[in-house]
Amino acid sequence: MTIIIYSKTNCVYCTKAKGLLKNLRLEYTEKTLEGTFGGSVEKLLEDIGKNVRQMPQIKINGDLIGGYNQLVEYFEKQGKVNFKGEVK
Repeated sequence: MTIIIYSKTNCVYCTKAKGLLKNLRLEYTEKTLEGTFGGSVEKLLEDIGKNVRQMPQIKINGDLIGGYNQLVEYFEKQGKVNFKGEVK
């Protein structure tokens, strides 16, 4: 499984998404607006492949899942977390 998290600094949901993946013992690559893209929103959006307004944005195996809530839904459907994002 290949997971990429697009994030920015001081983002509560970015932190929650990374925490959820760590709790599931899943490795991920983080691409930050400030670091990876040098603050360029245009470059970030180009890499994501869609015009988004919120962070984080998460891709799993090349598919854009969405933000933190969609990440929870993704793993809830697999029976790995409950609706609160708590690992089962």
